[in-house]
Amino acid sequence: MKMRSTTTYAWIVAALALCAAALWPAFVKQREDAARAASLPTAAPITADYLDRDRTIAFWEGMVRKRVADDMLSPRQLSFQYLQRYREHADIDDVLRARRMAELSLQKQPRSNMGAQIALASVELTLHQFKAALRETRRIESLDPAPEMRMREASLDLEIGDYTGAKRIIDRLPPRKRLDISRDTLVARYDELTGHLASARELFEQATADANSVLDTPAQQRAWFFFRSGELAFEAGDNDAALADEDRALALFPNYAEANRLKAKFACALKRWQVCRDAAAASAGVVPYPETLGYQEDAERALGAGADAGRIADLIVTIERIGNAQRISDRLLAIYYAEHRIRTADAYRIARRELAVRDDIFTEDTLAWAAAADGRWDEARVAERKALRFDTEISLLQYHAGIIALHFGDRAEAKRRLERALALNPSFHPNYADDARARLARL
Repeated sequence: MKMRSTTTYAWIVAALALCAAALWPAFVKQREDAARAASLPTAAPITADYLDRDRTIAFWEGMVRKRVADDMLSPRQLSFQYLQRYREHADIDDVLRARRMAELSLQKQPRSNMGAQIALASVELTLHQFKAALRETRRIESLDPAPEMRMREASLDLEIGDYTGAKRIIDRLPPRKRLDISRDTLVARYDELTGHLASARELFEQATADANSVLDTPAQQRAWFFFRSGELAFEAGDNDAALADEDRALALFPNYAEANRLKAKFACALKRWQVCRDAAAASAGVVPYPETLGYQEDAERALGAGADAGRIADLIVTIERIGNAQRISDRLLAIYYAEHRIRTADAYRIARRELAVRDDIFTEDTLAWAAAADGRWDEARVAERKALRFDTEISLLQYHAGIIALHFGDRAEAKRRLERALALNPSFHPNYADDARARLARL
């Protein structure tokens, strides 16, 4: 009996040791996460600066109307205010107004007017004129090669797909300092795009906390950091955290179109259709992007409102015809058409047009999926290989690659990509996640 008791006790101890060993990494990670959270700076009080935006703009508009001969400051300040109002309300006319004021400021003082040059580069970036923005940024750098300007250049390199150029700038930056928000944001984006999602999330958590600790950071910009945190969380399959981050963004800046857009995307992927419809409708009420309207359409259909879904589909086509004059919605239109397997030739044409503007991994992926939808499988395979040259940890890209590989009979590659898509986020899409599981069961 004693031997049996001793043996039983030994088995219990061994089992407990095995459980402890299994739980130890999670325990250590929890402690590390808690320690990191405790080390982050405290958030500053929220200032609803957006409520004063129109009054601030009216003041600077009045200053410009005075037509003081050498006043380059008033139009420059007005340009930045117009840009900030665009970020808050997405009225494209504000971007065009910002351009006119930046150009006016430069007319009044063509030299040593870096603020106006930065405003002009910001306008070009907002209008997706990335190459023009890059040229303007490099002109500024030639006068002031400060780290901040080099980081702006690297950010533009990422937009146009010059990842080597961005990495070269990142490697030459001076050592990180306290509250290095621009640097942390840039490096986190580079890490995300090049297949290092965990480090991107950790670094961006620091940037978010730092940005929200600065009192005079505009509310919309503070909210933007939570908006992006949610996007990173969703890519990592942390769906509850993703939704919570978008809600935090909306608490900082109510009715934030971008936060509601991602909230709709996440809720749609999780098949929380009412949440998806409400968030998409709120976002589209500010700016009717095709992507957002697509989520609303899908939610309406899932909730049995087919007639409403049909009206939204018609609206998306109208946006292509009359509401995309600046072509900043090109990629979103191509994605919508390819996703819904409608107007596939148009999806392909729009994706090809977008490629001339920026040849980044997302444009290559959009082209690949649009080409596949239009039956151009050889081109789809080439584009998807470019899109995943860094094995970027985004489920949708991995899924697209898996479906394209399956079309060509490469079962091993298809299995690897579909498994990776689900491993990153088992609920990455309302239809494709289930499709990936079904296809894997047959492989």
